[in-house]
Parts: sequence; structure tokens; C-alpha cells
Amino acid sequence: MLPRLLHLRPNTSRRLIRLSKEAERDGAYRVAKRLRAVVLNSQGRTSSELANILQAPRSKVSEWLARYEVHGVDGLLEGYRSGRPASLSPQQREQLSDILDSGPVAYGLDTGIWTSPMIAWVIEKEFGVHYHPGHVRKLLHELHFSVQRPHRVLIRANPTEQDRWHRYTYPKLKKKAQEKNWALIFTDEASFRQDSTLHATWSRVGHPPEIPVTGQRKSVKILGAIELRKVRFHYLRDCVFNAETYLAFLQNLARRYRRQGAILIHDNASYHTKPLVQSWLDVNRDWLEVKSWPKYSPELNPTERIWQYTRKNGTHNRYFENERLPPADSPVNTPFFVTIMSLYLCAPV
Repeated sequence: MLPRLLHLRPNTSRRLIRLSKEAERDGAYRVAKRLRAVVLNSQGRTSSELANILQAPRSKVSEWLARYEVHGVDGLLEGYRSGRPASLSPQQREQLSDILDSGPVAYGLDTGIWTSPMIAWVIEKEFGVHYHPGHVRKLLHELHFSVQRPHRVLIRANPTEQDRWHRYTYPKLKKKAQEKNWALIFTDEASFRQDSTLHATWSRVGHPPEIPVTGQRKSVKILGAIELRKVRFHYLRDCVFNAETYLAFLQNLARRYRRQGAILIHDNASYHTKPLVQSWLDVNRDWLEVKSWPKYSPELNPTERIWQYTRKNGTHNRYFENERLPPADSPVNTPFFVTIMSLYLCAPV
């Protein structure tokens, strides 16, 4: 007798994997197991093999596969019964969309994100219709909602100052730099952990990847400056951020821009305003003009995007044995500091 093997299209398989992960995050572990059984079966695993992998009776596995063939994903949801489930009217769907657009806080909840069980609770409370979280996900896709990573917004930022920066301050600085042929430089600092963070990655179902770690909390601290007009990035590595290290960074930048002149824009870090730094800036006022970003506005600084890109493409899911340069003939992995800086055509100051 030939084993039962389902045939899934690549898009369908990816959708089931995504739904399985969502079900796990929502605590619907049995639904996640059933979805995983369908995916593994489409990859050639028989019911008996799935029973061993998923620690479930073979008869149950066969039942899940049969229900998926007949009813699709709906047949795998908790408490599923054949027949059409209760649904929301068009007016109720529009009202639900408005609630979701307003956010959980506006609805009176103490969280900033919507989850499927939470939305199911809202639907039952508002409309008296019971939805399983799996049905909620299907409903949300029909309403053109999707799972997205929220953006952090600093609540202490002043929107008026940010608007003034966008409309008046920054355009004037750009115009002044062009007229005087001065460089327009943006500075920032960042710290990169040697024991780097883990990010999402593709992997075979049931075989999560393993990333070795040292268990150490060492980090590399970088002072960086980007000149957008000529696409230059300057950096200085140090062990701490304070007035002395920032002054050393400015002095090294002066070697490059003293003759040309520059407008330098930095944030409102406390050591930027220390007397040691301010006295140096006053002495070099003839060739260097300094401006500060609006407070609590890191998203305005283009250097921040370099740090984000570096973390995403250079340090996530990576193992760094050390932060020093290895011997020339060493076969060990790329050192931490070299990986960070090699992502750009950097000009060390």
C-alpha cells in the first residue's frame, strides 16, 4: 500500500510554515503540530514517521492529513466542525478594521501589539461571534492586515522641533554647505557586542540552527561620521564613550576637513557638551560649524542606518571568536571588528 503523501505548492508550503509559527506564538501548540505534520508529509515523511517525530498516534496523524485534504487549513484548527462558521457582516468587518487601526491602547488595553487570541476576544466582546485564532488570522488577511514589526517611536521627542528641522534647519544647512563648498558631516556612536544577537533565519522544519557563543559580554565601540555628498564614512574605535574619546575623534576629523571646512551635526549626548569639547569647538569655529539634532530623534541621523545595516547584515547570527585580527594564514572565522567595518568602504581617521 502506497503511503499518503500530500503535494503542496511552494507558496502553500511557506504559508503553512508561517501559520505554524504564528500558532506557536499564540500558544496553539496542537494546531502548530498539525500544520507541521502537513508540511513534513509533503516533504516525503509517512504517517508512521510523523507519529515518531511529533509524538502522536499514527491514527491521529492520518486523520489530520485527511482533514487537510478535505477542508484545508480550517480542518486543522482547534474545535473545528464541518460546516460554515459564523462570520462578520461587512459593517462589522469595517468596524473591526477601525478598532485594529486605532491600536490596542486606544481600545483600553495595556499592550502595544495585537495578537490573534486578543483579536478573537475583541470580536466576541464587540459582536458576539466566536472566532478561533486560526480563523482570526484568515480574517485579517482578508481585511488586508499582515504581521509586521512595529517601529519604535521615542515618546519624549518633540514633533514641532522635528518638523522645524525638516522644513527649515536642515535645508539651510545643506544650502550653506553647497555655497561654501563645505562638507556636511553626521556623527554618531554605536556599540557592537561580540556575543552578537540572533535574528530570524530560514532553516529546515524541525531543525533549528545553532549559533556558537562565547558567553562573554565584550563589545566593540565605534565613533562614526558619514559625509553624504561624497559618500565617505570615517570611524574611530575606542573602549569607552566620553568627552576625551569624542575629542580625539574630532581632532582626527580635523586633519581631513580643516582646509575644506565642515558643518558637523551630532546628537545631544552629555559628553558632547562637556567643557573639554566645547572649548575645542570654540577654538576651531573658523572652519567648523556645529549643530545638534532635535532631542530624542535618532531616526533623523543617517549614521544610525549604517549601524542598523551592520547589525542586520554583519553581526546577527554570527560567531566571533575574538575581536582582534587573526594571523594572516589563520583559517578561523572573520574577526568581529573587521566584519563590522568591511561592510562599507571605510576611511579610518
